[in-house]
Amino acid sequence: MKMSLKKGLFLGLLIGVVAALLYAPKTGKELREELKGKVEAVPNKFFDFLESLIDLTMSVLDFAKAAFKEQSYRFSRAFESGVNAAKEKSDELKKYASEVSQN
Repeated sequence: MKMSLKKGLFLGLLIGVVAALLYAPKTGKELREELKGKVEAVPNKFFDFLESLIDLTMSVLDFAKAAFKEQSYRFSRAFESGVNAAKEKSDELKKYASEVSQN
């Protein structure tokens, strides 16, 4: 007699459940209370995780803000230097042009 796959899986599952119940180190009541305690702890752990995530996010934002400020300062200094260099070159070219036009 050939057994179908579904029947074989069901029979194996049933045997596994019975074996687990017979060899379980705790009673059903103890196991349920332990599971209940773990399930009740999940929201607290979740909110602790969220709080840690928010703290981490705030730290990252503070770091990004400081880095942005530093880069803005560096950019403005570089821009100023560029403007000054352009003015100097412009003055040199004007001086050169006036010397050439006088000769």
